[in-house]
Amino acid sequence: MSQGKKPQSRGWLKNVLRFIAILLFLFLALTAIGIFATQYLQNVDIRAWFIKTQWIWFAVRLLLYGAIMLMVYSISRRQPSSMPAKAKWLIAMILIFAEAITQITLA
Repeated sequence: MSQGKKPQSRGWLKNVLRFIAILLFLFLALTAIGIFATQYLQNVDIRAWFIKTQWIWFAVRLLLYGAIMLMVYSISRRQPSSMPAKAKWLIAMILIFAEAITQITLA
């Protein structure tokens, strides 16, 4: 009986450690980006740079939105009953709303 519980607890521990490692890596990466920005980009107007490169960022956001929609589609194809149609529409509307807010703030 105890043999059946061991792999399950190891799997849970492995998932928790993986999640903590991802959070730690993300924190370190953002800290490194912040240090780089404060050291080497002191005279750069970040807002003007974002406005100048807004079409590149728009394309990047569209790629990310496409990846999200592809994941939702693949989940719904694999398990059709796992996500109702209203949930899919809600995800799509949230993505459109997020993009609209981004475009309003850049204008």
